[in-house]
Formats: sequence, structure tokens, C-alpha cells
Amino acid sequence: KRSSSSLAESPGTTAVPRMPPMSSRQLRAIAGTVLVALALAATFTPALHDQGGARIDAMFTRALATFAAARALNGAISVVQGTEVALQPAGVGVTLTVGQALDPLNDLVERFSWVMLAATAALGTQSVLLEATAAAALTWFLGAVALATVIRIWSPTLARIDATGLLPRLLILLLFVRLALPLAALGADLFSARWLEPRRMAAVAALETTRAELDAVEAETSAEVPAESDGVLEDIRRYLGTQSARLDPTARLQALVERLDASAERVVDLVVVFTLETIVVPLGTLWLLWRLTRIVQAPFVPFDGRAPTPGRRRD
Repeated sequence: KRSSSSLAESPGTTAVPRMPPMSSRQLRAIAGTVLVALALAATFTPALHDQGGARIDAMFTRALATFAAARALNGAISVVQGTEVALQPAGVGVTLTVGQALDPLNDLVERFSWVMLAATAALGTQSVLLEATAAAALTWFLGAVALATVIRIWSPTLARIDATGLLPRLLILLLFVRLALPLAALGADLFSARWLEPRRMAAVAALETTRAELDAVEAETSAEVPAESDGVLEDIRRYLGTQSARLDPTARLQALVERLDASAERVVDLVVVFTLETIVVPLGTLWLLWRLTRIVQAPFVPFDGRAPTPGRRRD
């Protein structure tokens, strides 16, 4: 019985040629071409930029709504600060102005308005830059640079001419400029939806409740005595209710202070939310993307264009 080796070596058989293994340079060239193709697909597809723009617009709308709620609370505080709450049981005691309890919250809301101004300015800047990076001229210039980079990858002559790796570095920079902002917007929106939006909604609801309570205090203190009586029993009931509310002025003021303290905590929550959503998370995402571009760039720059150094193994 003949072995397979003897059959392969017999004169009547033809040996199948073996494909030589690909060198590391060829593997890097294939990987680089695939990465460039994927990047161009993301660049020429408007879906990514459209999604990023929609996320920025949604964050801008939320910021404006929160800013409007804070300004409404600030307006209510300004109105109530000049009123007085009767805290003299049976006509004896002192009359305190509500402004004494509202001053800390008013100062905090005014500082929060500056934070919201910075947040809306940051979102507006992101929107303008997103529109600028979606320009057709930049897109086609990026496509030309990508084509030249692919040719450089497969052409040893062009690789030796561009020994410093200028083309791939320029391509990576253009891709970062073109894709970083929409990706940062998507990352910020996902982070906000998962961890920040419930906190923001609860804080805005608390601020609106506080504003309604301050409006009720202002209406109570400025209400006039009805001209016509509803009857003797109704007058006695109203008088007893008013006096019972005034018999414990400490509890009344303490309840107001507790509500204001809770509102101050909610304002701080909103500062944290919009600082993270509009500044910290987008900048952190941009930094991570830039580090990722450096990692991706390392194996392909300068694409073996430099002259071999002593002791370096050639493929």
C-alpha cells in the first residue's frame, strides 16, 4: 500500500502550490484599508450627524426648559421677598419678612442661572461646530485624503516618499474632526438618559412646587378681607382658623425653611446634571476618542515607509 507522500511524488501527479504566508506589512495594509473604508462609510452617511444634531437639540431644549423654571422661581422669590408673614400670636410678637428666609435660595438660583447660561452656550457651540464639520467641502477633502492614504498603504514607493506618515496623520485628524462631535453628543445623551434625566425631572418638579407655594404665600399675605359676610358662623370659623395658624409661628416658619432647604438641594442637583451633561461628559468622550485615534494610528504610521534600522527584521 502506497503512502500519500509517495503518491504526491509520483511522476503522474501534480503538486498543489502552497500560498506563501502574508507578511506583517500586508496584514497591516489590509487592516488599514478596512479601517479607512469603515471610516469613510461613517463619514459619507448622514445618519450619524443627524442623530448627533438631534441629541444636541434635545439637550438644548431641556436646558432652556430648566432655565425657564429656575427664572420663574427667581421671579416668585423676588415678589415674595417684600411681603410680611404675620407671626404675632394674639397681636403680640414680631413680624418677619419672608425675604430673610429666601435670601440664600435667591442667591443660589442667581448663581445657577450663570451655570445654565454656560451650559446653553456650550450646547450652542457644539451645534454650530457640528454644522461646520458636516460641510460638503470637508467631506470631499476627507475622501480625497482617504484615497491617497489607501494608495500609500499599498505602494512602497509612495510610502518611502511619505516616510513621516503625513497622509495617515492628516486622515486621522480629519476623521476626528468629522466624527468626534456627533459621537460625543450621542455619548452625552446616553449618559444623561441613564443617570441624569431622572434626577433633572425630579429637581424641576420640586422647583415648580416651591414656586407654587411661594405664589400661595404671596396671595395669602396680600389677600383682602371680603366686603360681604357669609354669616356669623362662617366668620367665626374663618377667625378661628386664622388664629390657630398664628398660634404656632415657629412651626410655620420652620415648615417654610424646610421647603426652601429642599429646593436648594434640588438646585445643586441641577448644577451637577448640566455640568456633567454639557461639559464633563462631552469633553471626556472627546478625550477618549482622541486616545483611541492614537492607539489606532500606532500600527499604521509610518506604514513601513522609513528606512530599516540595524537589527530590525524585515518582512
